[in-house]
Amino acid sequence: VLSYFGLVPAALAGVNAEALLGGAQVAEQNSQSYDDTASNSGLWMGVVMGELALQGRDKLTFIVSPPIDSFGLWVEQLIAESTGKEGKGILPVADEPPGDPEGYGDDRVFVYLRNDDDPDEDMDGRVEALAEAGHPTVTLSVKGAADLGRVFFFAEFATAVAGWVLGINPFDQPNVQEAKDNTAKVLEAGDLPEVEAGDPAELLSGAAPPHYVAIMGYVQPSAEFDAAVTELRAAIRDRTRATTTFGYGPRFLHSTGQMHKGGPATGLFLQIVQDGEADVEIPVAGHTFGHLKNAQAIGDLQTLRDHGLPAVQVRLQGDAAAGVRELASKLAG
Repeated sequence: VLSYFGLVPAALAGVNAEALLGGAQVAEQNSQSYDDTASNSGLWMGVVMGELALQGRDKLTFIVSPPIDSFGLWVEQLIAESTGKEGKGILPVADEPPGDPEGYGDDRVFVYLRNDDDPDEDMDGRVEALAEAGHPTVTLSVKGAADLGRVFFFAEFATAVAGWVLGINPFDQPNVQEAKDNTAKVLEAGDLPEVEAGDPAELLSGAAPPHYVAIMGYVQPSAEFDAAVTELRAAIRDRTRATTTFGYGPRFLHSTGQMHKGGPATGLFLQIVQDGEADVEIPVAGHTFGHLKNAQAIGDLQTLRDHGLPAVQVRLQGDAAAGVRELASKLAG
């Protein structure tokens, strides 16, 4: 995000790139200090992340104040893809619905990005309650969206340090290619293969910390579907106390997708695929976008199962949000 790859589109979108880099420079200078006062905040955070993960607290749950709440999706990709390999990893958890402290397992660490420019008393109270209940919590003060450059560098440095603590290389992604290769095989075969779907209730029957439930949605993104998934995540957590994540496919394959295959084998995978009526031919490719989406879903499902991981597929017709709400209602009941 601090390279040309991130800065150029940001500048074209109207972001003050100079201010972004100025904040990053502040964090970069801080990262060079080392003494016994813990003044190097990125180093301290990385060590905390890594050491707690080694002790079983490997679900790094982000609570982020507006207007920077989308930061969670960015840091999700950074941490999951960087640390989830060789059977190790730190699972970043973004946009999870809030719950009572007793509803969380002892595999959690909470990071609160607090917007000091516009404090949220409700969020402050929730984080205080989590700390009082014994959950490790870290509060990072942020001065609104203008402070993101500093936070970006801080997060990148901390993630690299956490990788060192875990004994892995945070700069490779050895398992991302597997799903691509399986997708290519499905496309080469032409017709989509039959898939053994599985039962979501059976998938979740033994779920409990340190399990996490990864919900993977191969559907058209929408606010309504997001709201339905929030209901589903709350229902799963309240029933099992297991952590939940959500990502739209195929986007998540380059973020939590690496963690799913390369990280600890504690994931339970719920794939949701919407069968849409409208479809568009891809020029020259010989298939449609819908066919490609289904091939990607099948390829990833097969990759998860090849790793011996429990994974089920739910196919939805028509209103995907309504289908997810129905599933949430069944699990809650």
